[in-house]
Amino acid sequence: MADVETRQITVQRTFQDFDEFASIGLNTPSIGPIVRAMPPGEVDKLKARLRDRLPGDADGRITYSARANAVKGRVRK
Repeated sequence: MADVETRQITVQRTFQDFDEFASIGLNTPSIGPIVRAMPPGEVDKLKARLRDRLPGDADGRITYSARANAVKGRVRK
């Protein structure tokens, strides 16, 4: 590879409260089917663990950050 460039992309999204985060986050195409297949008690445990790890601000809002790495280059001839 030649002329390799990398860049980190960081995004943030703010949710009004934990319920909004859980409603959206646990129903994505990649995670939703797994969560829907879980017994209700296990979903409750998952939500409790998430709530502990994602404390809200003074108004209860949750801001979640994610990162991705972008890489480009060209094949040497």
